[in-house]
Amino acid sequence: MHKIFVLLFIGSLALASYSQESKSNNFNFKNSVQIEAGGHGLFYSLNYERVIFNGSSFKTAAQCGLSYYPKKTGIRDFWMPLVINELFSFNKHHIELGAGYVLIREASRDLDGNLESWFWSGILTGRLGYRYQMPDGRINIRAGFTPFLEYEDHNYEFHPSGGLAIGYCF
Repeated sequence: MHKIFVLLFIGSLALASYSQESKSNNFNFKNSVQIEAGGHGLFYSLNYERVIFNGSSFKTAAQCGLSYYPKKTGIRDFWMPLVINELFSFNKHHIELGAGYVLIREASRDLDGNLESWFWSGILTGRLGYRYQMPDGRINIRAGFTPFLEYEDHNYEFHPSGGLAIGYCF
């Protein structure tokens, strides 16, 4: 499953590098950093996003985020969401549709809470959301439905989630 997502991610980057860009409604800044409450990092995440295709009506962005939770929270320790979002643009209003994978590093602990080992797992995720961003603006505001689909013990579990984010573009 990890290999499939990595191949899709690299393939989208390669396709976007050969695309022509229109100048009418493009973002002037292709990079942004965002802080998100909720969303792909569960309770919070710090994200970096890069617009890899910047058309007038359609934009494609790759996003990577990080979240860390101390052991006393009882939450899986380290979350790294990797998401590809497609933006459908209407001047400063954008609809986001995305898919991704959240890499999770977990700690195995004994009954006293002592660390025994680290291991990686993952969860599929998606995004259906709204973004407000002016084409020449440095601030973006996002709200979205960001569900998780987890496969564990031969069962799929659906976990609805949502997030609010504010970002700075550069």
